[in-house]
Amino acid sequence: MLRIGEVAKQFSISNRTLRHWEDVGILKSARTDNGYRNYDSDNVARVSQIVMLRKLKMPIADIEQIFIMNDFNAAYDALSSHLERLKQDASVYHDLIDFADKLVGQIREARSLDQLFSVLETLYDSFSSKQNTVPQIQLSERKITMEELHNVRIVRIPAMTLAAYRAESVSPEDDCSKVFNPFVLESNLHKRDGYRYFGFNNPSPSEGNPVYGYEMWVTIPNDFNVPVPLVKKQFGGGLYASISTTMSEIGERWRLLYEWCNNSDKYEADLSYQWLEECTMDFEAFISEHISDREKQLDLLEPIKIK
Repeated sequence: MLRIGEVAKQFSISNRTLRHWEDVGILKSARTDNGYRNYDSDNVARVSQIVMLRKLKMPIADIEQIFIMNDFNAAYDALSSHLERLKQDASVYHDLIDFADKLVGQIREARSLDQLFSVLETLYDSFSSKQNTVPQIQLSERKITMEELHNVRIVRIPAMTLAAYRAESVSPEDDCSKVFNPFVLESNLHKRDGYRYFGFNNPSPSEGNPVYGYEMWVTIPNDFNVPVPLVKKQFGGGLYASISTTMSEIGERWRLLYEWCNNSDKYEADLSYQWLEECTMDFEAFISEHISDREKQLDLLEPIKIK
C-alpha cells in the first residue's frame, strides 16, 4: 500500500488530481482511521495507466470514460478518435510550417512592413486557391489541442476587502466549503457588485503528511460585519499570470503554468503574494453537486514580477 503523497510523487501529479479521480469513480483508496488515503497495487497500476494516456495528450474526460465504462470497444473507439484528432493537428502544423517557410523565403529582400504584408497576402491567396489546403490553413478558426501555454494572461488584481475561512485536515477543500459556501449564499455576496471568490492551499500538502490547509476568500463591502468563525482580511492586490482550467484538469494546468513562469524571459514567480484559484462561473452552479468537475471553471493565478 502506498500513501497518496507517495503515489503523487511517483507519478509527478498532485494530490488533488488523485482525489478528483476518486471522486469520478476511476480510482479507489483505502482510508485509515486517521484519514490517510492508501492505494493498493491495482490502483497504483490504474494511476500509471491514466498517466500513460495523458502522455499521449488524450483529454482527461475521454480517459475517465474509458475507465468508467470499463469496456474494450469503448476504449478502442476513444483511442481511434484521439488518433484522428492528432493526425488533424499534425496536418495543421505541417501546412503552417510549409506556409511560414515559403513566407520567410520570399520576404528576405523586403525592406518594409508594407512589402512583407504584400508578400503575405499573395502567398495566402496562393495557398487558399488549393482546395485541399483551405481548411487546414484557416488557423484562426481551428483549435490546436497540443498542451502548450500560448494564452497566458497578465492581470493585476486590485486591493480588496475579504471575508476568509481556513480549514486544516485530510480534506480541507471540502471542510472549508461546508462552512464558507453557505455563508456566501446566505449573505448574497455572490450577487453583489464586484463579487470575486478565491481559494488556495494554506499550507500546501507536504510529503508524508496527509493533513494540509485550504483557505477561501470572498469580496465584501468595507463595512460588512463578518461573523465568527470567519475573519475579515485586507488583500493588497498584485500582478498575476493567469490561465483558465476546469476542476478536472486543475493539477495539470497548475503544472503547465508553473513551467511557463519558470521558462519566461520576462517574468518570475513573486513569492511575496498568494497563489490563487478563482471561480469564474456562476457561483451557485460552481458549488452544485449536479455539475460535473469537467464543467466547473476556474482561473489559476500565479503571482509574478518582472525580472
